[in-house]
Amino acid sequence: MAISAKKKIIALFVGLIAFIVILAGAGFLVYRVYWKVDDSGLTRTFAKVFSLPAARVGSRTVTYDSFLGTRGAVKRFIASDAGKQAGVNMPPEQELNKNILERLIRIAIIQEMADAKKITVSDDDVKAVFADVIKAAASSTTPNVGDYLNKNYGWNEEEFRQQVLRPALLEQKLGVEMSKEKQGDANAMDNEITARRDKADVVMYLKF
Repeated sequence: MAISAKKKIIALFVGLIAFIVILAGAGFLVYRVYWKVDDSGLTRTFAKVFSLPAARVGSRTVTYDSFLGTRGAVKRFIASDAGKQAGVNMPPEQELNKNILERLIRIAIIQEMADAKKITVSDDDVKAVFADVIKAAASSTTPNVGDYLNKNYGWNEEEFRQQVLRPALLEQKLGVEMSKEKQGDANAMDNEITARRDKADVVMYLKF
C-alpha cells in the first residue's frame, strides 16, 4: 500500500511539473504573439491552431494568422521588383503592423455593416471581376496574373480573390448603398466606420 501510494504521489508530481512546463511554454508563445508580434514557425502554428485573435470587432475576430498572412504579402510586395518600380518603401515595423491591423479591422467592420444590411458578394461577382483583371493583364506587361501574384505577394489566384477582390467589392457595394441612404453623401460609409471603430467592443490586442 505504501509503495502504491508513493507511486501515485510521484505520478501526480510528474503530471504537475509537465502541466507547469506546458503552461509556461504556452505563456511564452502568447507573449511572443502579443508583445513581440513574432512570425516564427512555432509561434505561427500555435496561433493558428488556437485561433488567437489579433483584434476583435463585436463578435467578429481578426485572427493573428490572418494578420501575419497580410503582413507577409505586403512585405513581399514592397521588397519585390514591382514594389521598387512603384516606388514603395518599407515603413517602420511598428507603423506597418498598426496600418495592417487597422485595415483588417476596417474589413471586419465593413463585413458587420454589410451583414446588417444583408449586402453580399457572390462567387460569381468575384469571378467576373477577376476575369476583367485577367483580360487587362493580357494586354499589359504582366500577361500571367498567377505568376505575378505568386512572385510579388506569395498568393495564388484564389487567395487574391478572397483576400483582395471580395473585400473590395463588398466595400464598394456597401458604400453605394449607404450613400443612397444618406441622400448621396459620398462619405456616409466612412463616417459610420469611424464611429464604429471608436466603440468599446472594437479592440486591438497586439501591442505595437
